[in-house]
Amino acid sequence: MKVRFNNRSYEVVFTEHAREQMLLRGLSEEDVLHVIQNGKQKAKPTKGKYWVFMHFPSRKDNLVCVAISIEPPNVIVITTLVNWSPK
Repeated sequence: MKVRFNNRSYEVVFTEHAREQMLLRGLSEEDVLHVIQNGKQKAKPTKGKYWVFMHFPSRKDNLVCVAISIEPPNVIVITTLVNWSPK
């Protein structure tokens, strides 16, 4: 599956850890792709890594955050978080 991030198209790769955390947090692949494509982003100190986050009106455990690494031609989903707070 593909996703758009920063005006580029990438193949999405989920780590095993990300899939485990998605299951625990009730997040689907579609939810994660939606966050990556539509959420606000904050660059992490490591080049090519980002926190991407957004509010889901239907959820009480907001903000939903996805940690990603850009490794062309892929975007790697590292983990997902809820009740996240950008610092």
